[in-house]
Amino acid sequence: MTTDAEIQSALPALGPGNVAVITGGASGIGLAGARRLAAMGLKIVLADIGGARLDEAARAVATIAGDTAVLAVATDVSQP
Repeated sequence: MTTDAEIQSALPALGPGNVAVITGGASGIGLAGARRLAAMGLKIVLADIGGARLDEAARAVATIAGDTAVLAVATDVSQP
């Protein structure tokens, strides 16, 4: 598994205090990525079509990043 230090070395923008916007963030790979990036100190914007899963995902990520570091946005990114 790649360490946080290796990721930050390869991609300096993935450092503490920066913001990651994650589409499909309510489940699966999007949610896993959000959790990992939150643990690395990034602020997280979760974008998904909404519903209870998005709210649950935001609460889960907030337990890692803190309540003020997570924003859930209900949106359909497939629509212009």
